[in-house]
Amino acid sequence: MKRSAFSLIELLIVVVIVGVVYTFAISNFENVKQNKVKPTLLNLKSLLNKISKNNYAELICLDKCKSCNLYVDGVLDANASAEFEDFLDEDVKVYRYDVNYGLVSLQNKVFFNYENTQEEICFSLSVDTNGVSEQLIVEYKDKFYDFSPYFTNTKVYLSASDISDVREDLYQEVLR
Repeated sequence: MKRSAFSLIELLIVVVIVGVVYTFAISNFENVKQNKVKPTLLNLKSLLNKISKNNYAELICLDKCKSCNLYVDGVLDANASAEFEDFLDEDVKVYRYDVNYGLVSLQNKVFFNYENTQEEICFSLSVDTNGVSEQLIVEYKDKFYDFSPYFTNTKVYLSASDISDVREDLYQEVLR
């Protein structure tokens, strides 16, 4: 007797095996997706370094910080930009530190979109090809994030006076 087809039992066994393998694959994929690090101001500099991979990267938030986009070497990275949805809001304030004046509020920069329309930048941070970010201090939700250290992680302070004290101590140490 010559067989030319699979039996119903054999087909059911194959379907069950494929279903089990598919279930494990999807659940593992979901776990990997959920373990993705959500961007915060504390990890922003390191995320920009990872995303840019030794290129110039700049995160630009427009429309009162409702939309943030990531540009790598001047080109919009739509996939990475999706990670920055609901990243900040209009309460963010950006400063630089001046030895003589302390924290100095920075004026909002302007941005020209692809349609050559001028928009006001609520927040931006760039990381160059060497991983060095802009020298900014960002106030957001009652914390101050110091992006000034070149090769160390972002530091968090609870008040402007804490930053001023640390910077004054550093300035005095350099003068010695």
